[in-house]
This record gives sequence, C-alpha cells and structure tokens, in this order.
Amino acid sequence: MSRRSRLSAADLRKEVGEARFHPFYLLYGEEDYQRDEAATWLARVLSPEQAADFNVDIFYGDTLAPEDFLKIYDSYPMMAAHRLVVIKRCEKLDTECCRGLESILESPSATTRLIVVGGKVDMRRKLFRKLAEVGRAVEFRVPYANQLPHWIQTLATRKELKIDPEAVDLLIFYIGTNLRELAGEIDKLGIFVGAEGKITPGAVEQVVGSSNKTSIFELADAIGSRDSRKSFVLLRGLVDQGVEPARIFALIGRHIQLLLKTRALMERGMSKKQMAADLGISPYFLKSYLDQARIHPENRLWDGLGSLRKADYGLKSNSRSQEAIISDLLVQQLCAAARRGRG
Repeated sequence: MSRRSRLSAADLRKEVGEARFHPFYLLYGEEDYQRDEAATWLARVLSPEQAADFNVDIFYGDTLAPEDFLKIYDSYPMMAAHRLVVIKRCEKLDTECCRGLESILESPSATTRLIVVGGKVDMRRKLFRKLAEVGRAVEFRVPYANQLPHWIQTLATRKELKIDPEAVDLLIFYIGTNLRELAGEIDKLGIFVGAEGKITPGAVEQVVGSSNKTSIFELADAIGSRDSRKSFVLLRGLVDQGVEPARIFALIGRHIQLLLKTRALMERGMSKKQMAADLGISPYFLKSYLDQARIHPENRLWDGLGSLRKADYGLKSNSRSQEAIISDLLVQQLCAAARRGRG
C-alpha cells in the first residue's frame, strides 16, 4: 500500500478544507471516539448541498448486499452534482461481500463519494487496501498512556477550558484511555467550572469521582495500603460497573511497578519534585506512593507482579464465568503478600 495514501485525521481535515476530494475515504481503527467524530464531520462536508435526502445513502457491513450497494453507488445523483454513500461497521463485511464490492475500485464513479467506517480491519484484503490506495485512509488507534495528557490538554483548549496538570493525571486515573468517556467528563467539568473557570483536581474529584463510585485507582491504592476488606469491596464495585478485569489488572500492575520504582528512587535520596518527574506522575499523588512503598519490601512487590501475570494468563485461558474467581484470588494474594511483607 502506498504510504502516501495513509494520513492523519488532521491531514484529512486540511485536504478536505482545501477542496481536495477523493472518491473513497476509509476511516478505521479501534479508537471509536475520534473515528466517529471524523466520520460525522466528513459526511457533513461531503453531503451534497442540494436534495441531500435523495442523495445520501447509508449501508451497514453486517447487512449489506453488494447488488443493492452497487445499484445505489452507480446511480446518478438527483438534482445535485454528486451523491454520498456511507458504509458503517465495515469490519463486518465478509469475504464474499468484499469481493462483490471490488468492481468499484477499478473505475470509481465520478458522481459518487464513498465513506467507509469501521473498527479493526484486515488491510491485506484487496477491498480495504485499494480503498486506501485510490482514496484516503486514516487509522484511529487507542492512544498510549503517555499520549493522553497532551490529548486532554488539546481537547480542553479546543473547548476554551484551562486544566491543571494534576487534574489531567487524576482524570486519567479515574477514566483510563477511553477517549469518548474522557471527552464526556471534560464536557461535564466545563459546565461545572464555568466559562472563566479552571479544571482543578478538586473539580475532578467532585464531578468525576462522585459519578464513578469506584475507581481502579482507589482499588490499586487500597491494595497498596494492604486494606483487604476495602479492596474486595472496590473490586466488586468495578465489576458491577462493567469494567473489564484485564483493564483492572493492567492498572494494578502499573501501580506496583511505580511502587518498585519509588523504592529505588527513595534510596537515591532525590527531591520530591525530581521523584515525581522520574515516576511520570503529578506531585499530587507522590505522598501516597511514598507511604505505600515504605510498607512493601521489594521482593513482595515482585511477588505481586508474578501473581498478576498468572491471573492475566488465567483470564485468557478460562471462560468469562471464571473472571470473578480469578479476580478475587488475585486481590487476596496481593493483600496477603503485603501483610507478610509487613511482618
């Protein structure tokens, strides 16, 4: 596939803004918030100004019949210069459907623009590969943890809001990497602080903390503080909220790794400011990490990571009915390890 056919969402907006149009647009990837936002914007821009009701058609990958699609795709627009066709849930297109649509790739219609939207797709398939080569493709990936602060700051600025770095950290701890949820909470915080206000850690606690009765951060903190009773209560609350155990395990693992690093930094005698920077956390959270690192010997923290690896393997090799048992056992092992380490 031509590398030039792949571009970022910002590049796509720039091209379309300059009226540089293409016959095909493929927007795909597992990060659905920015993907759907871009698809909505693109469909609005590409919709014909005249008789839009007669010239915009939407198909869905899990129900699409190639002959019906081709009939619409090849038809002339009604009282407009072009028509717009959208395929949603394109990852649901089966092999036969993909082959049935491939005829449009060799001779794209001069009067139809096509937007194809979906989750993770196999770019080795001719349909998706050629859509990207002949048109434009943008992949939307779930961001890495270190990319979230910049994304949150950028979104807040776009909404004409100011946000403290400590508030950014706290928001990530509460919500995680789900951009749709993060954007929703930023909207709520914007209403809470008002047009001239700033989003502070206190505001996040009041708005996000109160609506998320249980957070993974609180669970990790309870385990780190060797409070087994609170840990089990928080674990059940997270499961009841529908949080995936794999996500719970991942953030507990990150918490233990930070405690290990905190112990190493404490031995070097550096300042709290330097420690927070090296740990990649806000000074707002540093005291909690210092307190927990003091009560956990290094070997017990490594034992905890070993228990996490075993639990993660158990999740992947057992049915979903075993998730609760595996999660409960993990918390029991982590808290028990903490008590043994204390003694």
